[in-house]
Amino acid sequence: MMRTLWLGLVKASVLGWLLLSPSLAQRVTVEFWHSMGGVLGEATEKLVQEFNRSQNAVQVKSQYVGSYDDGINKLLAALRAGRGYPHVVQIYDIGARIMADSGAVVPLEDLAKRDGFDLERFLPQPRNYYTLEGKLYGLPFNSSNPILYFNMAAFQEAGIPFKPTWSLKDLEEAARKLTKKDAQGRTVRYGLSIPIDSWFVEQISYNSGEFFCNNENGRKARATAVTFDNEAAVAFLDMYARLVREGVAANTGRNWADSQSLFAQGQAAIAAYSTASLTGVLRQVGGRFPLRTAYYPYLRERNGVAIGGAALYILKGFPEAETQAAWRFVRFLLEPKTQAQWHLGTGYFPVVKGVTELPEVRQAHVRQPNYTTAIQQLTTSKVNTASAGCLMGSFPEIRQYVQAAWEETLRGKPAREALREAKARADAVLERYNRSVAGR
Repeated sequence: MMRTLWLGLVKASVLGWLLLSPSLAQRVTVEFWHSMGGVLGEATEKLVQEFNRSQNAVQVKSQYVGSYDDGINKLLAALRAGRGYPHVVQIYDIGARIMADSGAVVPLEDLAKRDGFDLERFLPQPRNYYTLEGKLYGLPFNSSNPILYFNMAAFQEAGIPFKPTWSLKDLEEAARKLTKKDAQGRTVRYGLSIPIDSWFVEQISYNSGEFFCNNENGRKARATAVTFDNEAAVAFLDMYARLVREGVAANTGRNWADSQSLFAQGQAAIAAYSTASLTGVLRQVGGRFPLRTAYYPYLRERNGVAIGGAALYILKGFPEAETQAAWRFVRFLLEPKTQAQWHLGTGYFPVVKGVTELPEVRQAHVRQPNYTTAIQQLTTSKVNTASAGCLMGSFPEIRQYVQAAWEETLRGKPAREALREAKARADAVLERYNRSVAGR
């Protein structure tokens, strides 16, 4: 009797809770694919969990889908199959043209205007990058830019003062002074270490006022040819190859982790990575030496870097309720408090205005001034079609050609020749891509 009464009370209690609060089963489920691993993955999952706890209408289910390349390839395969794709997907910067051409994206601008969301809340550079044909397509979620990392103990030892801006010539001269060799002439501390990644060639182009693809980086009209054989890119690759031959710069290949380990162990005095590397590098360095960051170098006159990282896209083909649920999740990620948490937990800079004025952000920047470098670099960059970054199809494949050209210069080929050979292959790939999307 008592057991029956107790079960009845429990059932009544549960029923009452269900009537008052939507259950998990009643929530709209939003599938979210991302490419954030390690420390960045932890920060991403934390945001998802906080969003799910913050309300009872939407349940976001996140899935790590591998690297940026893995993520875009998996998405394109799902779109071709017509099934199995998510509501929200994270795609890296160079996928912007491909995503817009796919016809599978609900432009963020359309959702924002329908909902009365003011797009002027975005910083101009992130908004500029993901705007195609006058319309904002993706949310610049994890936006970054390249910065220099300095071992200040090595700088003090070599008598080199810190400064925030560096030309390529400045960088080369400092790297030579910072290099240490043993009695047999073997390098025990490199002056410079930069991973072999096309992104750094792209950014030296933008920061020197050069374009990486024609039609003003594909911003005035669709890009039909690459221009990565520009003066700044040639100077950058020739400089790096020269310093590697002299034992002044390290050749750690394409793996960023190898270069970061070298720097963190004090075996390289200057390095170039993303702002997103900051939290991880600080952890690796520990208290081994004081660390400072500075703006990315330029050839003759500083123009401004383009943003890197990735954007979130909301995909078509779902019921309106699910699209609105996806937009609600994206809106949560744009809240100043959320942006502050993301910025301080990763090193990516906020993409909406006013975040840096929040007390927790200001206090964190006082404790760790290196977090301000990317923001200051961005706010002092010129807003033009060079710093907007290149929009073109087949960018992931084209990056491979640039990296192969960098490797050719390290084997002794002049950078201009290596880049021109890469340009011929890249132009052919770009032409095929443009033909494939013509008339869509």
